[in-house]
Amino acid sequence: MLGLRTVLHLVDVADARSAERFVDRLLVAGIDSTVREGADGGRELWVVDDDRLEAAQAVIARDDDDERETRRKAKALRAEQAASHRDHASRSVDLRNRWRSATGTELSPLTTMLVVASAMVAWSTSLGDPSTPTLQALSIEPWLSSERFGQVMQGEIWRLLTPMFIHFGFFHLLFNMSWVLTFGPQIERNHGFATMLALVVLSELAGSIPQYYATGPSFGGMSGVVYGLFGFVWMHARFGPSGRYVLTDREAVLSIVWLVACGSGWLGPIANLGHAGGLVVGLLMGTPAYVQHLRARRSGLAAVEHSWANTYGTPWLRFRHRVIAGYVPLWLLLIAIAVGITDVLR
Repeated sequence: MLGLRTVLHLVDVADARSAERFVDRLLVAGIDSTVREGADGGRELWVVDDDRLEAAQAVIARDDDDERETRRKAKALRAEQAASHRDHASRSVDLRNRWRSATGTELSPLTTMLVVASAMVAWSTSLGDPSTPTLQALSIEPWLSSERFGQVMQGEIWRLLTPMFIHFGFFHLLFNMSWVLTFGPQIERNHGFATMLALVVLSELAGSIPQYYATGPSFGGMSGVVYGLFGFVWMHARFGPSGRYVLTDREAVLSIVWLVACGSGWLGPIANLGHAGGLVVGLLMGTPAYVQHLRARRSGLAAVEHSWANTYGTPWLRFRHRVIAGYVPLWLLLIAIAVGITDVLR
C-alpha cells in the first residue's frame, strides 16, 4: 500500500528464544521488528522501518544488556501498546467526526466556509440544475456561450474558482464534503489559513482551466480541490514529522483507485483533468517534506550499503526499497499526468 514502510532483513538467528531476546531488545530501544522463519529452519530478524536499520544493528551488537530487565520492559511496552490499540478500536467513527479537528472541537474557518458555501450553492441550484441562474453565474462561462473566457475577460474573475461549489446530486456533494472535512482541518491546524487557501485556489485553477479547455463549462465539483488537499496531506503524513498528519493506507489507496477508475472512463463523463490538476498541485506543495525525507534517506542508504538486506535480499526487495518505496510521489505524479493525458485523448 502507499503508506507502508519497507521491511529490511537484519540478521539470522539460530533459535526462537534468541530471536525473542533480540526483538525485546529492539522494542525497548524503540525499534519495531518482526521474526520470520528462515529457509534452513532457523529464524530471520527483520526491521520494520528502513530508517532504523543502522540503529538496530548497533542494538544487536551490544552484549551488556540485562536480559531479565529487558524482558520486563518489553512486556510493559507491549501492554501499553495493546491498551492503546483497544482504546483506539473502541472509539466510534461517524460522519459528525468529520466536522471536528483532530485536537479540538472547533472546525477550521476556511474548511467551514467551503462546506457552507457548497451546501448553499447546492440548495440554490437544486443540486446542479443547469437551468438555474445561480449555476450559470458560477460556471466559468454560461453553458450555451460560444465565447472563450468571455465573462472572465469582462471582469468576472470569480468564475475561475466558483465551479468548485457546484455539485450534481446529493451524493456528489456528500462525497466531496466528507473528504474536505477529512483533510481541511489538518492543513489549517498544521500549516495555517494561508497555506490552506493557496492549496484550494491553486488546485481549483490547475484543474478547472484545463477542464474548461477540454470539455467546455459544463462541469463542477470540489473533487479537484479534494485531490489537492489529499496530495498535500499524503506527502506530510508519509514523509513529514510523525503525528502531525493522519492518513490511513485505506484512505490513500481508495483515493488513487478512484482517480484511476474515473480516468478509465468506466464511470461515465467525469472531470478527470480537474482531479489530475489538483493532485499535481498538492504533491508539488508538499515537496518540502519529501525533500527532507530524501536527504535523511540518502544518508541512511549510505550507512546500510552492505547491510543484510542489500547483501542477501532478493532483487525485488532491493528494487522496491531503492526505486519504489522512496519515490512513490513521483509515481503518483505520473499517474495524475497519465489520467490527464488519457482524458484529453479520449
